[in-house]
Parts: sequence; C-alpha cells; structure tokens
Amino acid sequence: MFGRNKPRNRRRRRQRVLDVKISIDKRRRAQVKVASKITGVVLALGVVFFGAWRGGEWLLQAGFYGNKAFSVKEVDVKTDGIIEPAQLRRWAGVREGENLLSLNLVGVKRELEANPHVKYAAVDRVLPDTLRLRVMERKPVAQVMLYRRKADGGYTRTTYQLDVEGFVTESLPGEKARKRRAWLPIIIGLDARELLPGRSVNQAAVRSALELIGRFNQSPMAGLASLQQIDVSDSQTLQVRTWQGSQVTLALHGQERQLKRWRLIHDYGKQHRRVAESIDLSIRNNLPVRWQRERQAVQTDGTPASG
Repeated sequence: MFGRNKPRNRRRRRQRVLDVKISIDKRRRAQVKVASKITGVVLALGVVFFGAWRGGEWLLQAGFYGNKAFSVKEVDVKTDGIIEPAQLRRWAGVREGENLLSLNLVGVKRELEANPHVKYAAVDRVLPDTLRLRVMERKPVAQVMLYRRKADGGYTRTTYQLDVEGFVTESLPGEKARKRRAWLPIIIGLDARELLPGRSVNQAAVRSALELIGRFNQSPMAGLASLQQIDVSDSQTLQVRTWQGSQVTLALHGQERQLKRWRLIHDYGKQHRRVAESIDLSIRNNLPVRWQRERQAVQTDGTPASG
C-alpha cells in the first residue's frame, strides 16, 4: 500500500521543481528586459545630451564667440588720477579684435589690480564691442628718495611714493607725475629695507608721519604752513621742516592737540610780526620756541616781515 504511493510522490516533486525553474527563468527574462530598456533609455539620453551640448557649443561659437560683431573695437578707460589711459590699456592686457564675450573679466580686473599704482578696478562689457575700465588710483601723499651706488662709483636716485596707508609705489613717468611729486613732503630716516613696491611700510614713525600729512590740510594749521620734509629716524618724535622755514618737533601720538598748540604759537608770532624758527611740541608744558631773526623772518604769504 505504501509502495504504490512512492511513484506518485516522485512525479509531484518533479512537477514542483519544474514549476520553480520555469518561474525563475521568467523572472530572469523580465529583469533582462527591464535592464535592456533602462540601458536603451540611458544611451538615448546620453546621445541627446551629447548632441545638445555639441550643438549648443557650435551655436555659441558661431553666434557669439566666433562672431566678429562682438570683437573689441574700443577699450573705454576712465581713471580718477593721472595715469594715461593708454598705459592702463596695456596693463589690462586686452587687445582690439579679441572677442568681447569670451574675455575673462575677473582676469582683466586681476591684471589691473596687480599693478601697485591701481587700488581698485571695475571691468564691464558694453555690447556689442566695448570694454569699459574704471580705475581708482593710489594717491601718493609723501615721497622717499634713495641713492644707490652704481658699479662705476656714481650714484643713482630712486624715488618711491607712499599713500596714506603706507603702500609703496615707484614714481610714474611723465610731466603730470613730476609736477605732483614736486610738492609731496619728503620722508627721510626710514629703513630702506621697508621700501618694497607693492608692500606697506609698518614702521611706527612712518605711520605717524603719514597720519600727520593726511590730517594737516584739515587742521588749524591748514593754509598757514606747508610740510616740506619729515625725519622719522627718531622712534619717539617726528622732526618736521616747513616750506616757511620752521623746524617743528612732534610726538608720534596726540597730533590733534599738538597742531592746536602750533596754531596758538603761529598766531602769537603773527601778532608780533615774528616767525618761529623751531618749536618742540612733543613737550607738554613750557614749550621751547626759538624765533627767526627779524631780517630772516617772513610772513606765511612769503613777503618779508617788517620790524
């Protein structure tokens, strides 16, 4: 009885095995089919994307970057200083005929501001063919003259300029620059190793001298004296010489107070028709003042002072 059921059970087991194999095969075929569709879609999208990219690149090249209508025909330059526009164009490194749209404006700005004489630059496109440059120059407020020995035994003079922040630049060529330098106060006594174009001077006395120059024209002494030379060799004081012939000693700090006292001394001398030869404003009390001799005294307007 039990023996008769064994062949039937074997047939059932074989049937179930066959059903499982058929189910697995169907699932595999379905997975392969889905994977094939996904691959086809990805490939199609890749072809479309590549075609659009290359087509867009061709369109940009043909319509814009390679279009002569967008070639640079004018470089419009404006500056707030004395640098010649032609010089600024050379520093920008942009040539006429270059494509305006393909220009790296950040790179042009960086090229301009890499020059120590340029404090800030703005670069813009003005379609279809103009590049606009706007430049803010560093304004020198003082000059330093160094004499270096040449190989033949002689000396050559190099003039550096400092702005109010102590930034060092070499002097510009040209008549405009020469005329401006003529009235800049000369700073002497500083460490020559600090004079590196494109860097700032950090010497405390030099900083104080630049502060004095910057505030002098808004001080009580504005229009009454002109700074000619400032000696910064002393770490505690500034030795100032004016175009009117006075020697004035100032402390590095407290300049506003010292300039007010200078004005009081000037007014006193004017009342008595005298001009100070030397003043020591670095001392708080009992200021030492030496007056010029009457025959040497001059008024602040340059005319001889009478008895």
